[in-house]
Amino acid sequence: MICRFLASICVITGLAAGNAQADTLLFDSHEVLHLSIPVDFKTLCRPREDPDCSYTATVLEYIDEHGAAQSLPVEVKIRGGWRSLTRNCSVPLLFVRFDSETTTDTPFDGQSMLPLTTHCGQGLSLEAAKSRVNPARWEQYLLREYLAHLVYNEITDLSIRARLVRMTYPNPRKPSRKIHAYAFFTEHFKSVAERNSSEVLDRHSFDSGKTDLHAANRVALFQYMIGNTDWSIVRERNVALLLGEDGYQRPLPFDFDMSGLVNAHYAGPAPGLPIDDVTERYFLGFCDPDADWEQLFGEFLNHQQEILALTGAIPDLDKNSARSSRRFLVKFFETLQYEPLRTGQVIEHCQPWPPGPDDHTSPRD
Repeated sequence: MICRFLASICVITGLAAGNAQADTLLFDSHEVLHLSIPVDFKTLCRPREDPDCSYTATVLEYIDEHGAAQSLPVEVKIRGGWRSLTRNCSVPLLFVRFDSETTTDTPFDGQSMLPLTTHCGQGLSLEAAKSRVNPARWEQYLLREYLAHLVYNEITDLSIRARLVRMTYPNPRKPSRKIHAYAFFTEHFKSVAERNSSEVLDRHSFDSGKTDLHAANRVALFQYMIGNTDWSIVRERNVALLLGEDGYQRPLPFDFDMSGLVNAHYAGPAPGLPIDDVTERYFLGFCDPDADWEQLFGEFLNHQQEILALTGAIPDLDKNSARSSRRFLVKFFETLQYEPLRTGQVIEHCQPWPPGPDDHTSPRD
């Protein structure tokens, strides 16, 4: 995968901004797309603040491979979660819905709805205004979260692919006001399921008797790798469950902004865990009596070189971000390579199996 990724980056530098091959599926390329979606974020309904939010009609604009301006009708809606709140993000995460009849021979051919992860930006609360985080810092968070996706793509195909976008958001009410920032699209869960001969299960479908424990511990080791505790297979927090043809449930992780790899100023570990910072790793995998730990560690160690190379291949990931991300990942691989560390911090640090209904993500009284 890394060879294809680096080749894509090299190709980008020789192309005009916004070029996209119409016959290339959206997630089969790492060429940065240059897009525009006119939207006034202040007028969009926030789902955590209004339960009756609906989609808002707009357009998605881009330049095709012939240099011609193209426009697709789309609808957008703010996604739920911490980043949907007005006080936290002025440019919140979106769902982008497409009209399948208009996407033929475009980069979005075959897509119906895609999550768009945005740079979030400064929240609109008084508290956020006081914090004054540098706008460039928000983009670095975004690029490091995109890096987390690429890392997991390197380890397993049972992962969500991402496509980096250089996005412009013109304000329809004030055309002179435009926001320019990176964003990335991620695959729909159903797309990942189809690629892996699986189906997406409804929420609250977790069944410990049908869990593929190797897949579960692979997710746990990845989350440990990136320093993320904002997830749960049992409670399906930031995890979707896919049902394979063999009848086993396999977890699919998403939303990595609370991880130590991203290291956002607002991020913190899950309450109740004995760590104080997201850059402190804490393993949350299960005590599977039949676990083949050496095989699991080998799956990650076999990709060490490719994963570390990714930190230097992300467009506009600045030197500090690239250096700190690489250092953070190197420390993980050093843990796997040193037997006392991998035993004490991973193998002997597992969570009880079978699990109870509550875990570290359960609400505290």
